[in-house]
Amino acid sequence: MKLFGRSASLPLGVDIGSNSVSVVSCQAIDGGFSVCETRTLEVPRADAAHLDLKVAETIRQILAGLQTSERRCILAAPSSDVVNRVFRVPPGMRRSEAERAAALEADTLVDWPLSERLVALDPIPGEADEMLLSVARNGTIERLVGAARAGGLRPVAVDVPLCAWRRAIPDADAVLDCLTDRAELVIFGIPVGLAQLFPPRLVDDRLANQVRGAFVEARRDGIADVQRLAILGSRFRFESIEPLLRGDGYAIAPVELGGLEAPPWTLAFGLASWSIAPRGLVPV
Repeated sequence: MKLFGRSASLPLGVDIGSNSVSVVSCQAIDGGFSVCETRTLEVPRADAAHLDLKVAETIRQILAGLQTSERRCILAAPSSDVVNRVFRVPPGMRRSEAERAAALEADTLVDWPLSERLVALDPIPGEADEMLLSVARNGTIERLVGAARAGGLRPVAVDVPLCAWRRAIPDADAVLDCLTDRAELVIFGIPVGLAQLFPPRLVDDRLANQVRGAFVEARRDGIADVQRLAILGSRFRFESIEPLLRGDGYAIAPVELGGLEAPPWTLAFGLASWSIAPRGLVPV
C-alpha cells in the first residue's frame, strides 16, 4: 500500500451508514494502490421513510467536493444483514452444482424467505476446495445500491464487511469499531471470521466484558485465537477501553492509516482495495 500517489483510477470505496457516508478514492500503482482522496460527511437526521433520500443527498455533496471523476464504487453489505460461512467444494463439482448446493445450505444459516435472500459463492485465495458462501437480505442490498445510484454513483460490487475490514487492518486479529453508538467487533478467522454488533450506548466496562466473551467463544469454536486487537474510536474511547482488556494479555492499539488515528473512512479504505485483492464480492 502507498498513500497519496498517482496512477490508474480504481472504483471508489463507499461506506454508507445511517449516520454517515465515507468515500475513499484510490489509484492503482506498481501492483498495489495509493489513496488519493478521502471524505466523510454526517447524514442529516431523518425518519425511516426519508433516510435513503438524505443518504443520496450526502453522497452527492461528497462527490461534488472530490477531484476525481470516478463514479464506479464498491459498497459493503451491512453486517447485521449478511451471514458468511466456508463452503466445501467436493472434487469435480461443477459451478452450477455448487450454486444449487449453496442455496440449500443457506436454509441452515438464515430463516429469511427465499425471496429475501441473495446468495453468493466466491473463491477464497489459495483454497481450491473451499469457497466463501455469503447470504444477504435482498431488500437491504437493493436499498443500498438504490441510494448509491440516486447519489450519482455506479456500484459494481457489494463486498462482505469481514473481507473489507481485514484488507483495511491486516496486522490485527480483530477490530473493535466504536465510532458509532452501536459498537461492532470483527474477528478475523482463517479463512472466515465473524462480526458481532453490541447494544447501542453500551458502557465501556460492559462492552469490554462482551468483547472478552466473544474472544473466548471464537477460540472455543476454532475461528481464531485473538492476540492483537485494533480499536477504531476516539482517543478518549480508546483510553477508556484499553485498560479494561490489557490485563487479559491482548496487544491493543488504535487504528492508524496514512498517519491518521481512527479515520472514519477506514472501512471505505478496505472497500477501495477490492479491485486489487478481490474477496467476498457480490456483482451488481
